[in-house]
Amino acid sequence: MFKKTKLRLVVLNALVFFILQNTFGALIYLYMHYSLYQQVDNNLLEKKDHLLHEKEKIGEEFNQEREENHRLIYLLWEKDLKLRKTIPSNSFTKKDTERFSKLLNKEGLQTFSIGSNSYRFINLSVSNNKNYPSVEKIQVIYNLKREKEMLSHLLMVIGFGSLISVFIAILAGIYLARKALIPIKLSWEKQQQFVADASHELRTPLSVMKLNLEHLFRHPDHSIEEESDIIHQAIQEINYLSKMTSDLLTLARSDSSEQLLRAEPIHLDDILDKVVKEFSMLAAVKRIGLTADIQPIEMTGDRERLKQLFIILLDNALKYTKENGAISVKTSSKSSRVFIEISDTGIGISSEDLPHIFNRYYRGDKSRTRHLEGSGLGLSIAQWIVQSHSGKIRITSNEGEGTHVFISLPSKN
Repeated sequence: MFKKTKLRLVVLNALVFFILQNTFGALIYLYMHYSLYQQVDNNLLEKKDHLLHEKEKIGEEFNQEREENHRLIYLLWEKDLKLRKTIPSNSFTKKDTERFSKLLNKEGLQTFSIGSNSYRFINLSVSNNKNYPSVEKIQVIYNLKREKEMLSHLLMVIGFGSLISVFIAILAGIYLARKALIPIKLSWEKQQQFVADASHELRTPLSVMKLNLEHLFRHPDHSIEEESDIIHQAIQEINYLSKMTSDLLTLARSDSSEQLLRAEPIHLDDILDKVVKEFSMLAAVKRIGLTADIQPIEMTGDRERLKQLFIILLDNALKYTKENGAISVKTSSKSSRVFIEISDTGIGISSEDLPHIFNRYYRGDKSRTRHLEGSGLGLSIAQWIVQSHSGKIRITSNEGEGTHVFISLPSKN
């Protein structure tokens, strides 16, 4: 599957890169073409204006133009299309001048080609000149030989660069395809692992429920009281499946951006106080000390999701803290940030497991004793809730020494 995807990405990236390179080359060529011809046109227009304003000095102007390597050529025409003079002389053959005579009625800047040579010219009408009194029209002609050579060389360079760009585009396409496939492969592996873990978690309670129902079916004469343990166990499995389904739905909606938060002004201390009170009785049963130092905090957030966050974290702390242990909850605020710290003296997390604790279904205990550890989705949901509030969550722990959870949230989200 990934080979075909990689090939498509290579082709697509190479094609895009090749098109961009050649488009850039074409833009350079068009810009140079426009710039060179613009300079020629400006030169011709300047000569035209100068000749029209300095009619009496036309002869002197022609004498000064002889040193321009025949790039500027003047054709002086008398009445009845009779050529009076070519400046510089011998710039054109008689046949070439006859071709230009047919263009005397053209207005504005024009381009004309003779063989492989191209010329840019403009016509202007003059009269009453003391040096050339019989001249009525002048053609100012610019030889485009140098401009054509420059554009031809540039086109060769662009063409050569276009050939090289094929190989560069292929190499760039391979590199970009590999980079693009890295997150895709990781996502695919995570999805495969997630499906495998979810299948395992769902298969176990279903198997237990099936065995319990088969047991009841084998003893139809037993009373409900006699089979109360079996029924109670089945109900526990149903509750477990219900909770897991709810957690999976939450994570699925968060992945597809369908799970939206209801942001509203809240008193975070009130929410946390209620959650702590709910867990105080459970902590007392396990003989665990639960202390809280909660400061009044006002912020913007989703009341239900934040409550879910604190329930997940306190449930984990209570679950992994042994008898006579301690759990503490502290809050503080600074500038525009809210800080929550939940600490316990439980069994802790090993350094090998710590980087993976937010992964879905990740378990440090490979035996997957789910009756102790739950579904393995709690910390994934907790991380999503914190990140959805534009906050950060960090967990530090040493095996056998307890766990510390640090949460930072903006007071205004």
